[in-house]
Amino acid sequence: MLLARLARPFAVAAALLAAQPVLAVAPSLLVPSSLPYNVYRGDSLLGEGKISLKPASSPDCWFYSQEASPKGWLKMLSGDVLEQSNFCLVDNKIRPVAYRYSRDGVGSSKENFSLRFDWAKSQAIYQNGDVRPVTEGTLDRLSIQLALRDWLLTERAATGKEPSGEHEVKFADRKKVDSYRFEVRAHERVTVPAGSFDTVRLDRTDSKTRRAQFWLSPEHGYIVIKAEQQRDDDPVVKLMLSKMPPELVAVPVKPD
Repeated sequence: MLLARLARPFAVAAALLAAQPVLAVAPSLLVPSSLPYNVYRGDSLLGEGKISLKPASSPDCWFYSQEASPKGWLKMLSGDVLEQSNFCLVDNKIRPVAYRYSRDGVGSSKENFSLRFDWAKSQAIYQNGDVRPVTEGTLDRLSIQLALRDWLLTERAATGKEPSGEHEVKFADRKKVDSYRFEVRAHERVTVPAGSFDTVRLDRTDSKTRRAQFWLSPEHGYIVIKAEQQRDDDPVVKLMLSKMPPELVAVPVKPD
C-alpha cells in the first residue's frame, strides 16, 4: 500500500497551474528522457521508480509514464505501479487524450482505473462507464507534472525571474474532477543520490492533513529532484533522483 501511494507526490504536483487555460508549451519542456528515482519511507529504501517521456506515433503527441517497483517482501504486498498519460499539443497547449493507473498487489482493484477524454463533448469517460464534464485546461493526474514545469518555464521566460505565488490546477481523478493548489515557498540547495542541485520548492497549500513538497531544478527544465509526501502522522514517503540523464543538459540560470 505504501508504494501504491508513490505515484501521488508526482501526480498531485504534482505539479500546478493557475486555474485557467494552460499556457503555451515552453520549447524546452518536451525533451525525451527517462528519470530514475529511489523511493524511501523515512530513511528506509523501499524501491525504485522511473519517469519517462517519449514521442507517440501521431504528430505532436506524447506518452508520459511513471513506474515504481518495490523491493523484497513489499513487492508481494504493494506490487508494481504503472501510471500512463497520452497527450497531444493542440494550439500549442497540453491536452490529455487518455490516462491509466495500474497497480499489482493487495487492494489494487479498488485503486486501478483508466479514462479517456472526449473534447468534442467536453467529457472524461471512465472505464466503468462513468462520464464527467471537463472544461478546457483540465488535465489527467499525471500530466499536471508537465503543466507545472511548463508554467514555471514560461513564466521565467516572460519575466526573467523565478516564478512566485500560488497556483491551482484542475484534473480528472479516479472519482471526480478535482483541483490542488501549490505555492512557491523557497529556493533551496538539496543533495540526493544524483548529486547536489539548486531548486525551487513547491508546497501544497490546500490540505491540512496531507503534506506534499517538491524540489525542482531550474537548470534542468524544472524536473523533480526530490519529493516528499505525508498523510497525518504517517512516515514521510520520499522520492529522490538517483541519476541525472545525459540528455538533460544543465542550462545555467542567472539569479534574479
